[in-house]
Amino acid sequence: MSLLAQTILLKDKPQIISTRLLAAPRELVWKVLTTPEHLQHFWGPDGFTNSYKSFDLRVGGEARFTMHGPDGTDYPNRFVFLTIDPPHLLRFEHDNGGEGDNDHKFTGELELTDEGGKTRIELRLIEKSMEARDAIAQFAVEGGLQNLDRLAVYVAPMAAAKNLFEIERSFPVSLERLYQACASEEDLKHWMAPAGAKVIITSRDFRAGGICLYGNVLPNGTEMWGRQTFKEITPNKRLVYAQSFADKAGNLAAHPMAPTWPKEMLTVMEFIPEGPKQTKLKISWIYSGIDKAEAATFHAAHEGMKGGWTGSLDTLQAYLAKGA
Repeated sequence: MSLLAQTILLKDKPQIISTRLLAAPRELVWKVLTTPEHLQHFWGPDGFTNSYKSFDLRVGGEARFTMHGPDGTDYPNRFVFLTIDPPHLLRFEHDNGGEGDNDHKFTGELELTDEGGKTRIELRLIEKSMEARDAIAQFAVEGGLQNLDRLAVYVAPMAAAKNLFEIERSFPVSLERLYQACASEEDLKHWMAPAGAKVIITSRDFRAGGICLYGNVLPNGTEMWGRQTFKEITPNKRLVYAQSFADKAGNLAAHPMAPTWPKEMLTVMEFIPEGPKQTKLKISWIYSGIDKAEAATFHAAHEGMKGGWTGSLDTLQAYLAKGA
């Protein structure tokens, strides 16, 4: 589920329209959408990566690339560019370029509109018939929303550096052990909380698209609840999830002590081997919303984030040192 992207299924046209407002200038969004060095990082649904063979951005030119699914399946793609009107409209025909078994033919359009320094993007998939549109809607609707959310996360730190918070630490354990400590429910209960707090995990569906509902019980007895929606799970490499405050029932809620705290952030955990028994954990928080008050709160809170994560990582380090 996306908080900011939405899909429109027209009743009289065989189109799937995904749209979202991005907190980035139109020229920047156009650049990342027309540069393979950028596209490879975000194009496609959650968990997908891309390898580009060619990208000839001119009318009649072709882009050939392979989308790599999170299950290891490869999907060859070809765009033939029909209209290039920077920084407003990109129109193309899509097929598999004669490679692979899945040859999904459609017309695609990316339209960018300036809205007061932000950018409204519309991604349109135009099918040959209503029947063809409806046949792919079951996966194309969610895929389109995820694609635009991934674009928003990618451009957010480019538009404003403080939309990104990072912290990292190296641990004297194997890659597999550190990943397990961050992925296992039992391990997380021992360290994923502010100093002195207790972790409660009431439900956890650990898969892409799954949700974890958890709480922290502070030393004074106050309960704070949160919800994670898993976006990408690549064992021993990356964990990506959307992070929000919630109530005890799992409904999205405002931060109990900071009402302008972002309704949603993206958390990225990267596991970087440095030796047989040495692994770095890099944690990123990214704000990609459009609310000025939320952005200002996130930007001003970097020192507090650093302190909070430092305490949690200290606890993780002590927990791992016990040989747990």
